[in-house]
Amino acid sequence: MMEAPIPTQSFLGLQLARLTTDQFIDVLIGRAQSRADVFTVGYLNAAQVNLAFEDRAHAGALAAMDCLYADGQAVVWASRRTGAGIPERINAGDFTRRFIGRAAAAGLRLALVGGRPGEAERATQLFRAWSPAINFVYVHHGFLDDASAAKVGAEIDAADPDLVIVAMGAPRQERRTIEWSRAGRPRAWWCVGALLEYYSGTRSRAPVWMRRAGLEWLFRLTLEPGRLWRRYVIGNPMFVWRVFSGKPVKFD
Repeated sequence: MMEAPIPTQSFLGLQLARLTTDQFIDVLIGRAQSRADVFTVGYLNAAQVNLAFEDRAHAGALAAMDCLYADGQAVVWASRRTGAGIPERINAGDFTRRFIGRAAAAGLRLALVGGRPGEAERATQLFRAWSPAINFVYVHHGFLDDASAAKVGAEIDAADPDLVIVAMGAPRQERRTIEWSRAGRPRAWWCVGALLEYYSGTRSRAPVWMRRAGLEWLFRLTLEPGRLWRRYVIGNPMFVWRVFSGKPVKFD
């Protein structure tokens, strides 16, 4: 049976999914269950937009995703300037527990690849505590060179999950997701960025009020100013300028 198309809105040359969080979860669970075709999922925030303008290969990987959703509140706000607007921010950290419960109830076979050594294992322990029926058939860290990535890709295909959660950060996760998804059997793939850092206990999340106000970036900046100042202090104004200029990203 043909899958229903996902409604989208053009945003700086990329197609953003016009979905609520509940709709997104339904789509992801449904595509993982059906496995009618490869289904790749990525996200867009201000940092991703800036990287796409600077790296054509990364822009091409984002454009190749079957579903690209607005993870950043700034993207949601900016989408209302360029079109009808995205309904809401879809941030994996806000609904992980709900998703794990839905995946367990649906009987999905999951793989988790990403984070530093040990982070994926600690995260899966927490997920199993939430939902003992959750079925992780493959777990691996995300620090991979090309040779080890090829090995992990083959191991994923042998484990045969319905959904692979890839948590490496951009642009590595998008590159690997496109690479692996084109080589293996049809299944769903979901890029989730730094998600494992939160659920492995490596990093704290911003308070709910900051997330709702679109200020999670400020919380992260205060925790890691040396690593993140360029992304936010320079990157945020650059993102605003790019939105107002209206020029689309270019990709290979």
